[in-house]
Amino acid sequence: MKIIKTPYRDLILAEFSDLTMSTGTAYFRTDINGPPGPSVRMEQTVDTIFDLRERQESGSNILIVAHRSKSDMSIEENFKELKLEVEESKRKTSLPVEKIFFARDLNELKKLNQENKDSVIFLENIRKICEGELKPPENSTNTDFWEYFTQFKKINGALSCCHRDALSLRVFADGCYCNDYFISELDDITHVYTDTSDLKLWGVAGAKAEKLDAIRLTENRDDLMVVLNGGPVFVLLLWALSQKSPSLKRTLPTSVGKENKELIEKFYNKNWEKVKKNAFDIAEKIDRGSISVILPIDINIRKPDGSIKNVNLKEIHEGKFESIGSNTISMVGNMAAKRIFLQNGSWEQRETLESAKTESITKSFCKEILNRSSKFFINGGDTVSDIRTLEEELKLPKYRESGKLKELAVGGFVVHWWKYLHQESDIPFGVKYAEIGSFRTLYRKKKEQRGFN
Repeated sequence: MKIIKTPYRDLILAEFSDLTMSTGTAYFRTDINGPPGPSVRMEQTVDTIFDLRERQESGSNILIVAHRSKSDMSIEENFKELKLEVEESKRKTSLPVEKIFFARDLNELKKLNQENKDSVIFLENIRKICEGELKPPENSTNTDFWEYFTQFKKINGALSCCHRDALSLRVFADGCYCNDYFISELDDITHVYTDTSDLKLWGVAGAKAEKLDAIRLTENRDDLMVVLNGGPVFVLLLWALSQKSPSLKRTLPTSVGKENKELIEKFYNKNWEKVKKNAFDIAEKIDRGSISVILPIDINIRKPDGSIKNVNLKEIHEGKFESIGSNTISMVGNMAAKRIFLQNGSWEQRETLESAKTESITKSFCKEILNRSSKFFINGGDTVSDIRTLEEELKLPKYRESGKLKELAVGGFVVHWWKYLHQESDIPFGVKYAEIGSFRTLYRKKKEQRGFN
């Protein structure tokens, strides 16, 4: 049993270690909706498969459910990667994994489960084949999905999608064990936000508009300072600041330039008016000083002729923004000395990283923070995958073993969880279902141990 303390109440979850050593076929909800390897989400899923095999009875299967963000797309490529990772794993367990199947619908999964033993059966994209997944009916307990999966032990390893109300997560209200990654990652992101004793730096990059909501959560927090260090979200806020922050006039450019304005309009055109309003509001808060932000002092831009040039921030209009510059990396590194640094989002596009691996911004930034910070959290499937392409160059195993580097796969869930901790929202759906199910699981276990009726 794990107790996670929040400002409002203690959250009680059943851990993987609470699972009995004679478990039968199990339902395992995971999230491998991420980039191609090296993927931390895939690693977590494969580890859980083998952890579960060590606790299962002979002949038991593992029924895996996962999703892909686009509901009409298949997750078959992710399955092929999972299958390869399991088959090539050097890890030994007491029970074999005889076969690994891909079921294209629930009926096929049922048939494969009935006809096979000691197997892993992976269901097609749950959002594609289950009509009630993202819009669960009120009578969820009467659905075919619930009635089938509720009979098995249930393992929740999908923290990154627990901010959504989904049928595959509702099932956990009828019994839930959280895998070790679910527990440790939830504990880490809770501690980072609730411990206000020391200054922490929060690197924000990438493109997702929900990063703006994340920045809002640092308002009036003396212990949280935002580092804007890359991606369209940086250009968006720089553009907003140039119009709404007169106190930063000496630092900011008068214009971000045509190319950069087109960049943010392209990324955020679907909800442009809403995103623009949000960015302006944050810019005004930064101007008033209620949100603390570190801006780059130099950046790299791509000139019209295709060349890359390092320029002062005020000269961003001369080309298309590519990444922060080396002087900024040194400055942030100095500020991060002996402090916790949490990065959300990638510093540069994957193709840029792959083409300039040895002198990439990702390598330079990570090297600086790993050398100086007390602990470096990297969150998000894409971001972790990016730095893992530099596994040897950055000597990542050394930092993992020392506990200095922690790779999180919770993605955008962190924003929703911090909103709850800030009391801007209710507890996220998936966590609520996991806790309800954990109570039931722990009660059943206690009842069995006491042997009363």
